[in-house]
Amino acid sequence: MALYEETLTNRTLQIILVVPLLSLLAGLYATYWAGEGFEIMLATTVGVALLILDVMKIKIEIDERELRIRGVLGLILRKTVPIENIAGFRIGEGWVSCYGTVRFNLPAKGCVIIHQKKGGSVSFTTNNPEEVARVLAILGVPREP
Repeated sequence: MALYEETLTNRTLQIILVVPLLSLLAGLYATYWAGEGFEIMLATTVGVALLILDVMKIKIEIDERELRIRGVLGLILRKTVPIENIAGFRIGEGWVSCYGTVRFNLPAKGCVIIHQKKGGSVSFTTNNPEEVARVLAILGVPREP
């Protein structure tokens, strides 16, 4: 059972990311009619489409054992941090104040930077940074100044 769950999306980003997808579909159509390179273009279109779908949305889940951050499909964008591996966390103002070894950024009200005991840091944006802080504090994770 999740103690905290949030899904972040950004309509503007989704619209912007549809443009390359439409371009790839047009290229796929053109290679089909040209009769050359269709297989390569099909593989490229499928790969890029999966990547684009994965970055359109971020899902954050925190339970008693771990913090999970996933993209829509979770194929490419995903990170799981066990609670016992978290050394501390910080809350940042705005979504551009995030930094870390691994970053999950979409426009949001704030960001959370997780410092791991092993493996660097992970940052992600959230519309409820204080709620995330509350849940992490309940789980015994220290808040850094």
